Amino acid sequence: MGIFEQSRHYFNYVLPDIILSNLNQINNFLSQFWWIFLILTLVLVMINMSSFTKNLKLKLELREFNDFYRDLCSKVDIKEIEMFLLKSMTLLRARFAAIYELRGETYVLIETNTVGKKNIATPLRIGKKDLKRFDKSGNFLVRYFLSNSKNYMLLLFTTYEIKKDRYDGYFGIMLGYYERILNSVKSKGSEALLNVSKDTSVSLMKLQMDKYQFFKFFIALIMKLTKASGARLLTKQGDMVFEYKPQGSVTMQKVFYIRNTPYKLEFFDDKPLQNETVAQIGSFLDMSGAFMENIDKKSEMVQNYLALLNFTNEAIELENKYYKNHSLIVQAVSVELAKSLFLTEEEIDTISLGASLHDIGMVGDLLAVLDKDEFGQKDMDLVKEHPLIGSIMVEPICHIYPISDIIKYHHERFDGKGYPFGLKESQIPIGAQVVSLGEFYAGITGDRSYKKGKSHEEAVEEIKKLRNKMFNTVIIDVFVEVEKSIKIKIAKIKSKKKDTNEQ
Repeated sequence: MGIFEQSRHYFNYVLPDIILSNLNQINNFLSQFWWIFLILTLVLVMINMSSFTKNLKLKLELREFNDFYRDLCSKVDIKEIEMFLLKSMTLLRARFAAIYELRGETYVLIETNTVGKKNIATPLRIGKKDLKRFDKSGNFLVRYFLSNSKNYMLLLFTTYEIKKDRYDGYFGIMLGYYERILNSVKSKGSEALLNVSKDTSVSLMKLQMDKYQFFKFFIALIMKLTKASGARLLTKQGDMVFEYKPQGSVTMQKVFYIRNTPYKLEFFDDKPLQNETVAQIGSFLDMSGAFMENIDKKSEMVQNYLALLNFTNEAIELENKYYKNHSLIVQAVSVELAKSLFLTEEEIDTISLGASLHDIGMVGDLLAVLDKDEFGQKDMDLVKEHPLIGSIMVEPICHIYPISDIIKYHHERFDGKGYPFGLKESQIPIGAQVVSLGEFYAGITGDRSYKKGKSHEEAVEEIKKLRNKMFNTVIIDVFVEVEKSIKIKIAKIKSKKKDTNEQ
């Protein structure tokens, strides 16, 4: 048989038999194991569905973030932005959120919506070194997101694991916007102060304008009067205080020495000053000199008033033997707490002075109430006035020493049951919360005519019971951390008191 005949025989008879045989085998296999192919088909469908669902979820998530960005960018009020950032927890289905600001090596709490929640604790400060180890709070997982500058941080509290790397960019943009607006608000703060009042003296003493802002206002006003190209304020020794640089090439026209102050004023212009203008400037500088002398802590008037307040406070404590050194104890406890909360030096100084003068409003009939063994309703109503009276008394120096809010709110409680306004939680300034705990400690450890004061150890246990009732649990935690140091400081105060009495 030739090759052609063999090929024809193979394709006509052999190959069809092989194909038919294989098809029969496949058919038999499918009839017996059809369920395997059904499962494989279902698996492939599920894989495709999972991929489709994941892509859809990603698109929806992206749309949600985009909508959130758009809403965020429509807000310019810094407090409103902070509240909006706290709502960002909804993007990842988190339960709570908190915003922090970097101060030195520590992140300090600015705002949170976790206040008063059970099984969760929002620390007031987190060290940079501790940040990576801070991953749990109560029953919640914690994840942090930083702005690009690392100056601001957002904490999210969740009940499930979040892929942090995936969302770093999203929250970095949000925090970056917040930081940009915040910096803008700070830079515009001076302009806001200048527009509050046209009366210079009212601006100085009632609007709490600081020294730098006054000098800026002062130079701007002088330049408006003279239409000069530039001016600068220096000390008489030549140290620069404030400068408006002249535009273009101009020379200094005249130096004015401001009477009764350590300052001198130099003018720059491309034309000489007229005699009438010189006299006008001189008169204005004489009037302004008095304000310059009373704008900072070195002011004799300010220091005299502060000395009067301190003297009044000492006199109040001398009136009642049970209140001797009361303010010193409150101050010692408050400062120790403030330092442990990693507040700034300026905030610590403010809390120290506020603690020292917290009861300055205890004047007049209130002093007689302190001697009573029992308080009636009228007595209590009278006592509740002393935070308001005290805040009014310190108002004249609040442009330099911002302690009015500490004094006004130091009897408010974390649960809202305090006085005079019934504020609660984060409504109470941190300084007032700190001084409140300091005064409570001083009160329960001090002797009274009707009871013996508790020991330090008893006071610590008493304070521990007041978490989220009278005090923020975070402040109590800090108090417990430093209570041994506080005990030593109080012992030294009482020892000095004893030595003084013996003399």
